[in-house]
Amino acid sequence: MLGPLEKMKILAFKDADRKQPAIPPAFPVLVNPETYAMEHAIEYEVDETVRAEDGSESTNTLKYKKTPPGTFGCTLIFDATGILDGIARPDVVAETELFKKFLLSVESDTHDMRHFTLIWGTMIFKGRVTAVNFTFKLFTPDGRPVRAVAEVSFKGSFSDKLGDLINNLLSPDLTHRRVVVAGDTLANLCQQVYGNLDHVQAVADFNRLDTYRSLRVGRELAFPPVKIPAE
Repeated sequence: MLGPLEKMKILAFKDADRKQPAIPPAFPVLVNPETYAMEHAIEYEVDETVRAEDGSESTNTLKYKKTPPGTFGCTLIFDATGILDGIARPDVVAETELFKKFLLSVESDTHDMRHFTLIWGTMIFKGRVTAVNFTFKLFTPDGRPVRAVAEVSFKGSFSDKLGDLINNLLSPDLTHRRVVVAGDTLANLCQQVYGNLDHVQAVADFNRLDTYRSLRVGRELAFPPVKIPAE
């Protein structure tokens, strides 16, 4: 049996720790996106090529450098025809302007752009907007658009503690590894390894988990060494 429809939530905050909601604190999504894309990358440094006495050269090797923030992108629809929600509007210009303001506003008290958290189902992404592009479709006889498509991109953004943990260089003798068994959660594994729950989000990003609400039994997870300066 299918449950109730859950809409994607886009939450806005003034601070990286997401303790100060912006105004407005959220933007209502008219229609859930058909797809969304999440990209995860790893950066390496190329070791210097070693030349032997006989003139031969060894194969270049890659050395782990860091794990940069991931990216998230999706397409959202704005519609004024009333077909999608039963509410007809003159055009979509006002709604797209509100969405643009929601994403691109600079907070007067922090003089900084907003931080966002996107939630849909088991997907949680924390980041900052990098681009929003509107394409207007369907027009009234006098040229007013009644439908628009917004392509939105975000880049992962963490607090300093999360960033330091994610970018710790890997050390085989210090990195803890755990194989997920039935009943495990990322929270209880972090508690076992670190003795606290401060690094759950960072470990999820480090292992490139799209969600940490459920873990696949048998999967091996890496818990990198924590090297965070005292506050």
